[in-house]
Amino acid sequence: MEKMRSGGITLPRWEALPDIGLYMDQVITLTERLFVPQLPKGETTRSMVNNYVKSGLVPRPVGKKYDREHLARLLMVCVLKQALSMEGIGRLLDVLCRDGIRVGYERFCDRLTEIGQAVDEGGISMSWEGAPTEDMALSAAIMASLCVIYTYRLLVETVKEG
Repeated sequence: MEKMRSGGITLPRWEALPDIGLYMDQVITLTERLFVPQLPKGETTRSMVNNYVKSGLVPRPVGKKYDREHLARLLMVCVLKQALSMEGIGRLLDVLCRDGIRVGYERFCDRLTEIGQAVDEGGISMSWEGAPTEDMALSAAIMASLCVIYTYRLLVETVKEG
């Protein structure tokens, strides 16, 4: 399975997402394998997924099964919920996925990788002069999420050292 790695977060490429419908328990297992313990808020529960569906962040399952589009949106929500409200995530995903979930997911993964690499290399900048507002919003959201993740990791390391 080809994956993207960024700041300790590994996301499967679109083609690597399961192309068959998954039941809720399988979705929970998938998110746990991808995010726990990497994300401070990495746990995903049935009620969380149901709330994401009710709020429109994730489309309704088809016959109780979640496909690639469901999974892609859920994975983006899991990363973004580290720093954004559900309302903020919804707004960002609406803009990001206006040309389709696949396009939005790939763009999200690409930006996550770029920002994660820049953070890893110490070359992160908050200057996006001339960039479209939606690109700046996406970059800022991912950076905020990564800052929470890095802070959590530093706190875990502090406890280990202390």
